[in-house]
Amino acid sequence: MNYESQLNDEWIQNFEKSEQLYKDFYKDDVYYTNLHIIYVNKNSEIEKIKEEKLIMRTPNIITKDEIIGIIKRNTYTNSKQYFLLSLLKVNINLEPSDIRHILKEQNLQRIGASFLTPNKTIDDMVFEKTISMFQDLNDIIIVFYERTILKNINNNNNCSKKVYISNNNTSQKHNKTYRKQYKDLISF
Repeated sequence: MNYESQLNDEWIQNFEKSEQLYKDFYKDDVYYTNLHIIYVNKNSEIEKIKEEKLIMRTPNIITKDEIIGIIKRNTYTNSKQYFLLSLLKVNINLEPSDIRHILKEQNLQRIGASFLTPNKTIDDMVFEKTISMFQDLNDIIIVFYERTILKNINNNNNCSKKVYISNNNTSQKHNKTYRKQYKDLISF
């Protein structure tokens, strides 16, 4: 009896040791992501790049309110105002069985494009579960463009003027009104 329990324990321990080697290849919830904020100036040149970690309040989800807060916090930098140009999400949702196929792939741009999704609206961002060793590759990329302020230049060509419509008949300009009196209304 003692020999059988020892054999069963040994098998479980060996399985757990071998399982630890593959732990990095199992999918897990996304608890944080990298945030890259890119500022582009009026000449379409990258002026500044900010990077930080964003810890999610709920796993796999960044709420609309959190995204709006990030955008509002980052619209001003270096005393310049920027507006949101693009909001992108990179989510490496690769299956463990596809890793070998990806490593053999020649066209890496096609693979990268399959993980990048542009967000056309500001809404909740949902990340799919990611293989543990690829968790650091999940990103949110926000691109801001410098806002140009147009100055109002007053010149004669830019002003709107009041238009007066006049009647050339001068006799109608000074019409007199005649008020009927009470005694005129009563006739006998």
